[in-house]
Amino acid sequence: MKRSWDMKLHLEDIKEVQVDTPKLEHDQVLVQVHGSSVNPVDWKLVESPYSLRWSYPHVLGRDFAGTVVATGSGATNFKVGDRVWGDNSKNEGSFGEYLAVDQSIVGMAPSKISLAEAGVLPLVALTSLGAFAGIHPKYPAAPWKTGKTVVVLGGSGGTGHTGIQLAKALGASMVISTCGTSHVDFCKSLGADQVIDYHKADWHTVIPARSVDFVYDTVGIKGTGDLAYDVLKDGGDFVTLLGQAAPSQATTFKRPSIKHEVTFTPAFHTSYLDALKDFVDAGKLRGHIDKSFPIVQIADAIKAEAGGHTTGKISVVPSGAASPGTTVV
Repeated sequence: MKRSWDMKLHLEDIKEVQVDTPKLEHDQVLVQVHGSSVNPVDWKLVESPYSLRWSYPHVLGRDFAGTVVATGSGATNFKVGDRVWGDNSKNEGSFGEYLAVDQSIVGMAPSKISLAEAGVLPLVALTSLGAFAGIHPKYPAAPWKTGKTVVVLGGSGGTGHTGIQLAKALGASMVISTCGTSHVDFCKSLGADQVIDYHKADWHTVIPARSVDFVYDTVGIKGTGDLAYDVLKDGGDFVTLLGQAAPSQATTFKRPSIKHEVTFTPAFHTSYLDALKDFVDAGKLRGHIDKSFPIVQIADAIKAEAGGHTTGKISVVPSGAASPGTTVV
């Protein structure tokens, strides 16, 4: 994409061009990308001051899954031909045909799904895993050894659909989720025991007061934290993806035993990816692809995601046309 001085999303500025293949550093691997996905952060950063700091053309894309085609002199964890995946949120570039990435944030890809499906999972699944298992590094909330009730707000979206599955995989006995009418069956198919259609009912009034152990908010509406405190048991947890949904000071003061956090993707390193790989290969986690676009249609892919109401993720795959020594972005 090229620079947008007004910090607004101009889809005509996001397109496929050719740039040099990334050069490998000492501890990096060069991955030929077979699958990636669009995340809200991709286009939201375009509309933020961060975009003014980028060099251009800027290669977007965070999730990746593909095969290793070269390794740096110090990259000994992987070999040419390995099927790998990861989240390169720090440096981006996953919408390119080739991606140079530090081996410390790369993992062996799941063997039970395609690389295109694997490519839609890392960012959202790492975020959900961190929300459940990383809120208290010393005393993580999950895995839950005894049955817990977990609420996932926005269960049909990218992060939400991994949240339902991982809550179950980490031992929750009851998962309650919210979504629109058309997504109720989808959320149930992921393992939600109860699904509240927000077109028909208010989750805050349906869920009894002080009855749940964990509320995971992937929607981020202002005031959500205050409502979550009403339904949480003493000692419960509230995690949201957006700061505007955090509980007020007055609310947290009244119930100090409840812990809350605004979370982002917490850790990119291999051990977290390996945990996700095990869940995928055990049939406990999958990525749902709503629509798939080749890189040549990347503007359409971003438009589809920015429009909201996707079921799972928007997949991005290579266009399949690149000259030697270049990468398509």
